[in-house]
Amino acid sequence: MGTSSSKDVQGKPVVLIVGGGYAGVFVAKLLDKNGDFNVVIIDRKNYFLHNIGLLRGCAVEGWEARCTVPYTKVLKYGSIVQGEVESIAEDGKSITVHGYDKPIKCDYMVVCTGSSYAFPCKVAEADKKNVAAKYQALRKSVKEAKSVCVVGGGAVGIELSGEIAYHFPDTQVTLVHSGETLLSSTDHSAKFKQAALTSLQSFKNMKVLLGQKVKNESLDKKALQAGATTFIEGHQTLETTKGNKMEADVTFFCIGTKVNNRSFAKTLTIDAQGRLEVNEFLQVKGLERAFSIGDCASIEGKMGYFAKFQAQNVAKNIHAMEKKKKLTPYKKAEPAMILPTGPKGGCSEIKGYHGKK
Repeated sequence: MGTSSSKDVQGKPVVLIVGGGYAGVFVAKLLDKNGDFNVVIIDRKNYFLHNIGLLRGCAVEGWEARCTVPYTKVLKYGSIVQGEVESIAEDGKSITVHGYDKPIKCDYMVVCTGSSYAFPCKVAEADKKNVAAKYQALRKSVKEAKSVCVVGGGAVGIELSGEIAYHFPDTQVTLVHSGETLLSSTDHSAKFKQAALTSLQSFKNMKVLLGQKVKNESLDKKALQAGATTFIEGHQTLETTKGNKMEADVTFFCIGTKVNNRSFAKTLTIDAQGRLEVNEFLQVKGLERAFSIGDCASIEGKMGYFAKFQAQNVAKNIHAMEKKKKLTPYKKAEPAMILPTGPKGGCSEIKGYHGKK
């Protein structure tokens, strides 16, 4: 299922892009724009998910429609294959796809399988038409809640808390984080972390509890076992390890991402975090014509911001290989983040610049 490549690129080198997230779409568009390659994107979904902007969909009616874009609008010459990749060959020259009798072969491969983060930060629905109903149901639960608890003070937990606090000013929102600062597991500056805290504390209906965890271990396990979701509906009285108690009609667990590595974990070399090992040119370890970028590659942090720079490097190197020229080493980008806490507030840090609103 999918679209067909233009006749203009028939016979051109086939570049197979495994995964249609930020990294995959960035590199696909760069390689496709001049018709030098027959670019094929394969993804289990039939739409691009702009998950960086998706959390507002927890509060704003119809917002998810702005964050789901059909893949038919992505490529000029190349094609889209909708399917579940079962495995990537050890030589990086083909993949097997569920429902396909034969492997899909290629001249070059870019592995961009990304990472998963359960609903509502990301959504696992394969068909775009099924996305809206999930957010409609969630908005109803949040709107009816008198109190909401968000567990986890990373970027997702901060943004989610801010969106709910802004759009539902009569709802008490409590964020609980185990670190002594927000964003405690990141390399961002102390100034930026403080700006995030200040932004949240500007809401009268917001409380931030740092250096503590929710004691109710059964709730943690229930959230994790759910797999496709990170929230629990139903009134709970929660208690933290410092003895703070809070009421919650909806409890969100924002506790990190998981690398999507099922298709290559047994065939390619991965690191301790399950990410693909790559060299300085972003080639998969031991392979010449297979590259990897984005969250699934062991390069730098898991951020869509980095994916653009990585995609530019890989596109440049694939062009170089075709012309038998030297490859260009990848230079890591400076950490950067724009972190909204509702439509009128937030903070940012880009190459040492700190901003807040």
